Formats: sequence, structure tokens, C-alpha cells
Amino acid sequence: MSRVLGLIVIGALLAVAWVGYDRPELFPMNLDVPRLVWLIMALLLVSGAGWGFWRFRVDGGRALVGLAFWGALVVALVFGYSIFN
Repeated sequence: MSRVLGLIVIGALLAVAWVGYDRPELFPMNLDVPRLVWLIMALLLVSGAGWGFWRFRVDGGRALVGLAFWGALVVALVFGYSIFN
């Protein structure tokens, strides 16, 4: 259940970032919503890093596969953002 909730939170953050990029006038005080969402996502990544490093000792191979998957996803998002921007 926590994985599904995490994916829902990330999906909602990405949706808010996209709306903030596409229609910035919807947010008060000319707020830079995409940058704020990226900072929140970075905070989520850093706060989960301690738990992830603990998993290396317990689930070595599976944790490495998860790390490779999320790293590839972040790289794909960066390239997608630069292509569509």
C-alpha cells in the first residue's frame, strides 16, 4: 500500500508541476511552481536515502535494481524536460 501511495504522491507532484509550467497564472504571487516541485521531490529523495542505504545490507541485489530503475527514470525526466522545453 505504501508503494501505491508514494506513486500517487509523485504523480500528483508532477501534475502540479506541469500545470505550473503550462499555466503559471493559476498560482498566486507569480510562484515558480515547477522549481518548487523539483525541490520537494529532491527533499523526498534525500529523506528516503537513509532507508535505501539500509536496504543494501538486507536486500543487496533488489536494492541495486531499484536504484538503477529510479536513476534511469530521473535521467529520462531530465532529457524529456529539456527536449519539450
